[in-house]
Amino acid sequence: MRALVTGATGFAGSHLMEALRQSEDVEAHGTSLSQPERDNIHHTDLTDYDSVVALLDELRPDTIYHLAAFASVALSLKTPVEAVTSTLAMQINLYQACLALGLKPRMLVVSSGQIYGMASASQLPLAETTPLDFSNPYSVAKAGQENLVSMYGKMGLESVIARPFNHFGPGQRPGYLIADLTKQIAELERDGGETLRVGNLSSKRDFTDVRDIVRAYMLLAEKGKAGEAYNVCTGRSRSGQEILDLLLEISPQKIRTEQDPERMRPADIPDLRGDATKIQLDTGWTPRIPLEQTLSDTLGYWRGQV
Repeated sequence: MRALVTGATGFAGSHLMEALRQSEDVEAHGTSLSQPERDNIHHTDLTDYDSVVALLDELRPDTIYHLAAFASVALSLKTPVEAVTSTLAMQINLYQACLALGLKPRMLVVSSGQIYGMASASQLPLAETTPLDFSNPYSVAKAGQENLVSMYGKMGLESVIARPFNHFGPGQRPGYLIADLTKQIAELERDGGETLRVGNLSSKRDFTDVRDIVRAYMLLAEKGKAGEAYNVCTGRSRSGQEILDLLLEISPQKIRTEQDPERMRPADIPDLRGDATKIQLDTGWTPRIPLEQTLSDTLGYWRGQV
């Protein structure tokens, strides 16, 4: 079986490529806009239709894991037009290229738990049937991706939707809560510093190890029901303060915190916690890696980077 991972050199994409390469019956290929051709990574601009047609005509994949998208909630607030248009253009081009070439790969489309938004805070835990609400351009783009699944499904293209909640682990770049905290702690350990700059630590999120997330993607591509959405989450949310407290237990460094206005996000959702019952019933997936282990692995990663 030949699989194509879009966004293969991104955070989750790189972990997914590693997992696919360990499968004996899978020939894994990926796309990247930022890195040159190497090891079955194809330098491809997915917003360029002709480039997408050429790639799919060459590879003719059996499965497409569509991870490539505008990736940051915070940055989407600063560049909303790019966040929405680039995300939708990439997916439309993939579908249109499949239609033009007569291909019918099974596609996993990665959405987000962010699409439940502010209005869902009183309905925790959030099930796939919870009404959607949008509090940032990132979530608007993700909802658009899900609508494209429905539209192209009527044209014979089969897709499954993953709605991952917050995920983290080794290799995540700065700009996300746990990556920022662990990077700063590693730097303070290196330099003997004491002040950790933080944003809003009261918001609660449902955190899952990225390695568990990509295992869910693989199971959904195989066993998920076409056209349906699946939460990928643990079912428990933790505040930023809880995460920080766990990290400070791991680090031997004496650290105090200082709030940084630049790290505060407008319209921050107070709590996002999902219900993973559906994915567990349909695929057998459950998270395996404890939060404390992922925090330790992530801090260890940054200790090796700074």
